Amino acid sequence: MLVGAIDRADVATIVDYLEASTAPLRVAQIRVLGGAVARVPAEATAFAHRARRIMVNVAAIYEHPDEQSRHEAWVTDFAAALRRGETGAYVNFLGDEGEARIREAYPGSTWDRLRAIKSRYDPTNLFRLNQNIPPA
Repeated sequence: MLVGAIDRADVATIVDYLEASTAPLRVAQIRVLGGAVARVPAEATAFAHRARRIMVNVAAIYEHPDEQSRHEAWVTDFAAALRRGETGAYVNFLGDEGEARIREAYPGSTWDRLRAIKSRYDPTNLFRLNQNIPPA
């Protein structure tokens, strides 16, 4: 997710969630954006969130398939606890979350541009086993 700030309460939430997880590896990755990323116009590439300040990725790595629902619930709850109504996502961190989340990665005119490109180069949507953008 993309957020505008992380305050002391958020830090406490992050520590609490990490301590509560039973996954062998649990992560709250915080990437400060800006700099060179922010100097490229949003229209120049597929990454439309160049003005955003912070990217956060939460994940749980576990061994046994029967643990999936427990760890997925933890990730979902953890992300919800940090989200402040802001939208936006980095497509390389998305799982199978549906078209709405893909649209958060490619908002507005970015989505429209990518659909037009897809129509030109892949009109039959052969390459669809990814975070799919259907042809226009």
